[in-house]
Amino acid sequence: MKNIAVVGAGIVGICSAYFLKKSGFQVTLIDKEKPGTMTSFGHACSFADYANVPVNYPGLLWDIPSMLLRKDGPLAVDFFYIIKNLPWAINFLKNCRKEKVDEIATSLTNLLKHSQLSYDEIFKDVNVKEFISHEENLYLFDTKKSFENYEYANNIRKKNNVKVRNLNKDEVKELEPNIADVYYAGQVFTGSRHTTNPLAISNKIFDKFIELGGMYINQNVKNLIQNEKNIELFMEDKKIKFDKIIICAGAWSNQIANMLGDKFPLDTERGYHILFETNEKLINRPVAWSESGFYLIQIHNGVRAAGTVEIAGLNKSPNKKRLNMIERQSRKVLPQLGKVQSTWMGRRPTLPDSLPIIGKSQKNNNVIYAFGHQHIGWTLGAVTGKIIDSLSQDHIPNIDISAYSPARF
Repeated sequence: MKNIAVVGAGIVGICSAYFLKKSGFQVTLIDKEKPGTMTSFGHACSFADYANVPVNYPGLLWDIPSMLLRKDGPLAVDFFYIIKNLPWAINFLKNCRKEKVDEIATSLTNLLKHSQLSYDEIFKDVNVKEFISHEENLYLFDTKKSFENYEYANNIRKKNNVKVRNLNKDEVKELEPNIADVYYAGQVFTGSRHTTNPLAISNKIFDKFIELGGMYINQNVKNLIQNEKNIELFMEDKKIKFDKIIICAGAWSNQIANMLGDKFPLDTERGYHILFETNEKLINRPVAWSESGFYLIQIHNGVRAAGTVEIAGLNKSPNKKRLNMIERQSRKVLPQLGKVQSTWMGRRPTLPDSLPIIGKSQKNNNVIYAFGHQHIGWTLGAVTGKIIDSLSQDHIPNIDISAYSPARF
């Protein structure tokens, strides 16, 4: 029985550890934080199997000046950070060509179309019914212009057989009567679902992993040594030899990859959320607001406004102006919101082509990478875990993963 370390206890790591343990491996999950409490905790709660439209898009180059000036848009860019990281920015912009965007969207669809099936395989074993809603996700357009500009995304989805349904104003009102009259039209993502408590789902899968005999070490990986037949991990007060290691530490994955001699152009999409108090049911489904790029979701302990993308690196402190914008826009869309309970910022791992890295290291065949899922890591957690399980058994996955190869950089 091979001994495998899974470094990173976000949703990708938890699902990978679960599938590996089900396959009979001896598995140790390692993270300095508690399982599911980092980026996997604070997102927009959607199993977004429709999210095949990348952040890269044709014409983005010409929109950058307005992004630097506008503080309430879906995508914000820190000018000084970008100047310091020009190679990454240039690579990102190269992936904004129309033909490249189409290629990226097809590659994302390839993963996304397996995402629900992979989660359902886990959910047959782990009962999470109380934390999942099948009310389809709603996207609201603030103006006729934004609705028309979104046609490029609609075409990408149509080409990849992702089904959406357009709604006029009256149809939106029928679905969500409490939303303020500030929108032009809407769109529903057919067959989508969401969770009302992502941490509870992460904990349920983690608990099943432990029940199956998995081990968990709540420590940081400080170093590693590669030997001919194994890899020795050095943690805060112990060192353990493993036959294989899975690196799925999200935005921090490059720090461990560097120890192996690998280096990737990994950066961070910083996302935010605000949790509002409420004593009543205000909305039935995730409601996205196109003007500012976030979702409103009624969850177990309030209404969460979550999303936006800020390119500003891993270490900069949270942007209070971004939080203020999300609160202001949230109250514009849903005036009944109560006072702010809490705020949060997460760091989504992102690569310049908006595709994850999933595959074996070129430096060491016993190291497998699974990170860079940007803002759809929650959606792709289970399918990535399935792929990791196949690669760990030296099997060819039933999904073509060539587009996600570590060798592409």
